[in-house]
Amino acid sequence: MIGAVTAMRALDDGRHRSEFYRMWRTGYAAGFAHPKSFEVMGPRESPLTEDARQWLMAGTKRGRGVAETVKAAGKRFEEFERSLLALGDESGRLEDSLRLLGEFYARKHRLMLWVKKKMAYPFFNLFFACFIAPFALLYFGHVKAYIIAAGTGVASLLFWSAALVMSIAAYYGRKPPLARARLARALVTAVEAGLPLPRAVRLAADASANPEIRAHVHRFSEQQLATRSISDALAGCPHLTPEFVAILATAEQTGDFSGLARLAELYEDGFR
Repeated sequence: MIGAVTAMRALDDGRHRSEFYRMWRTGYAAGFAHPKSFEVMGPRESPLTEDARQWLMAGTKRGRGVAETVKAAGKRFEEFERSLLALGDESGRLEDSLRLLGEFYARKHRLMLWVKKKMAYPFFNLFFACFIAPFALLYFGHVKAYIIAAGTGVASLLFWSAALVMSIAAYYGRKPPLARARLARALVTAVEAGLPLPRAVRLAADASANPEIRAHVHRFSEQQLATRSISDALAGCPHLTPEFVAILATAEQTGDFSGLARLAELYEDGFR
C-alpha cells in the first residue's frame, strides 16, 4: 500500500513544481540571488522537486548560471523546463520563464486531479474483486482456501500497486482530449516564452505524452519545421480535431494564442 501512496504523491508533483517556480519568481523579483531564493523557500514536500531545488542551489552557489546548471541536471528537469529556463536565463527574461512554468504546472496539476478521480473507481473495483471473485470457496465451506485466495489477491494488488497506479494514470492521461489539452497548453507556453518554432512544436508534442502525436511531429526535420507554420506541421496529426487546427491557424495569424488556451480548458472540462 505504501507503493500506491508514493505513486499517488508522485502524481501531485505538478502542484509542488508550480509552488517551487512561483516562490523562485518571488525571490527573483525581490532581488535575491538564486541561492538565497532556494534557501528561503526551504525544503519541498515532493522528493522530485526537492532534488531539483538542491541541484539548482548547489550549482548556483558554485557560480554556475541557471542555464548551465539545468542542462547538466539529467532527469531532474523535464526537457520542457530545461528549454524555458535556459532561454529565460540566456535572454534576460528568467522572470517570465518562471511565471510561465508556474502557470503551466498549476494547470497540469488540475488536469492530474481529474485523472486521479477517474482512476479511483477501477482501483477500488480491483480491491473488492479480490474478495468477491473467490467467494464460491467460502459459500461451499472452504473458509481457509477463501482466506488464502483473497489474501493472495490483496497482497498481489498491494505489491503491484505503484505500477498499477502509474499505468492507470497513464491510460487516462493518454486519452485524446487530455493529450490535446496538454499539447495546447505546452504550445502556448513555449510560444509565449519565445522559443524557436521547431523547438516549441517538438516540446509541445513531447508534453502531450501521446505516442502518435509525438511520432507525427518527430518525423519532420528541423528545417521542415522551421519553414512551415505550426498549423501546417500539425495538419493530419492524430487526435487533433478540426476546431483545434482552425483555432491554431487563427492564433498564428493574429499572434493571440489565448483562444488555444481556452480550448485547452474546454478539453479539460470534458469537451470532446
